[in-house]
Amino acid sequence: MKKGKILLLAALGVALSGFFLAIMRPPGGQSSTPGQDLPWQVTASPDGATLTVFGLTLGRSTVRDAVDKLGRRYELGVFQGKNGELSLEAYFRDAVVGGLNVRLVLAARLPEPMLEGLRGRAGAGKPTADGGRRYPVAEADTTLGLEAVVTAITYMPVVKFDADLVRKRFGEPAERIAAQDGAHWLYPAMGLDLLLGDNGEALLQYVPPAEFARRLRAPLNPRQGN
Repeated sequence: MKKGKILLLAALGVALSGFFLAIMRPPGGQSSTPGQDLPWQVTASPDGATLTVFGLTLGRSTVRDAVDKLGRRYELGVFQGKNGELSLEAYFRDAVVGGLNVRLVLAARLPEPMLEGLRGRAGAGKPTADGGRRYPVAEADTTLGLEAVVTAITYMPVVKFDADLVRKRFGEPAERIAAQDGAHWLYPAMGLDLLLGDNGEALLQYVPPAEFARRLRAPLNPRQGN
C-alpha cells in the first residue's frame, strides 16, 4: 500500500474516532480527561462536609454545574416521599463519565417553600414504586432548579462489577450488609454505599462523609450486618 494511502486511512480513523466519541457524549457534556472521573476517585474535605467525585463537589456544585459537565439530556423532578418530605432530583439517563456509559441521579437542596412552589406548579404528578409521588418540574421553573446545590449522587454503571474489582479499586469496606440478591459495601470515609448485586450489577450512592451515617447507614437494618 502506498504511503499516501496509509496516511489517508490513518487520518480517516482519527476522524471517525472523534465522530463516534462526539455522538456517544450527550449534547453539551464535557468529555473526561483519560483516567479521570472514575467512581473510585473520591476526595473528601478534612471536615467531611463536602465530597468531590465525577468533577462535582457535593455541598457546593449546582445542578447547572452538573448539566455543564454531564450534558443537556436530563430531567428535573420533585419527589414526595410517603412521609410527605419533598426533594429535588436531576436524572441523567445516558451520561458518559470517565469513558463509561452511566445513569446518574443527583439529589439537590432547595428551601422547603421553593420545593412546595415547584410541586404546586407541576400538576398532579405520578405515583412511584415506593409509595411516593413524582412531579416533573415545569419548564418555567427550570432556572430555579438549576441553581439548587447537589447534595448526593446515585451512579448506575452499565458495565458489570464484581467483588475482586471492588476490592482492587475501592479497598476493603468498613462494613458489609446483606441485601436481597447482593450486599451493601460501606465506605464511610468516602461517603459511599456500593450496592453490589450477585449478577454483577452495581449501584453507588455518594454523600458527604459527615452525612453518611444519617443518609446511607441509618436506613439499613443493623441486624443484617456481617
